[in-house]
Amino acid sequence: MLPAAARCLDSAVHRRYASAVAQGALLFTESTVTMRSEQGVAFEIRYVPALAAKPSTSPGEKQRARGFVNPFLPYDERLHVASLGGGSHHLLLNKYCVVPYHLLVTTAAFRQQGERLDESDFAAVLEALDGLTREHIVFYNSGEESGASQPHKHLQMLPIPDGMDAPPSTALWLQSHPPLGQVHTASLLPFAHFGVRLSNGRRSPSGLAAAYAAALGELTRAHGPAVSYNMVMTNSAMMLFPRRQSSWHGISINSLGLAGLVLCKTREEQTLLDSVGVLHTLMQVGFPSPNRAAP
Repeated sequence: MLPAAARCLDSAVHRRYASAVAQGALLFTESTVTMRSEQGVAFEIRYVPALAAKPSTSPGEKQRARGFVNPFLPYDERLHVASLGGGSHHLLLNKYCVVPYHLLVTTAAFRQQGERLDESDFAAVLEALDGLTREHIVFYNSGEESGASQPHKHLQMLPIPDGMDAPPSTALWLQSHPPLGQVHTASLLPFAHFGVRLSNGRRSPSGLAAAYAAALGELTRAHGPAVSYNMVMTNSAMMLFPRRQSSWHGISINSLGLAGLVLCKTREEQTLLDSVGVLHTLMQVGFPSPNRAAP
């Protein structure tokens, strides 16, 4: 267990969340969650009808739009939790929140979303994680087809849902017993992925940056340097997923979707997902895995 001093972000996040909601700076959206078992793993389907009215635009579209205002520069003080990395990054609450305590790690100076992650990004993420009691999913949307929505570079952090040891896609991948520290793919996942199993107790910015560089190198060799991708990281694994499209039949998929936590905006989307399955849907927005198991 972390010492009390190392968990100081817990209370800061909760206090800031409560005050941001009270001031109207943070908008929480209600949702309904159902679980679907595929290959022995429970995938989460979250129905959020309020999102149907929200326009979906890519970072490039936002940046080119007349009157675009960067929400992270300057950030809303009411959403600011802490400065990280000696001021190189900021920890913010997500203004549009479907799950409580959804956090953003943004660069203090403008950098383009889709840039490669570096040691300073991972140092800021680790500083935040070391101050939080619950295990979190860390994710990064890179490229126009990744589900990214803002052009200012940021990673995101979300508490792992209750009852889960790992996100569903990661849990399925871990069943293949990947070797520690090596890029590995598993036939259990039918869509392309490049994962590295991490040592829980030995995380460092340089180690995470090296794991990321190795996985990204394999991904770009297989799919080209311009391909969009999603990165998902937990204490046990880092996984990268190349993308060929951002949505399929209206179902928009970002990093959380590839991790197995999928959002639906309409009953029609939910019905389709129930009909074809989560893994099949993720294969449509990603690439079929070359070593996937036969059906």
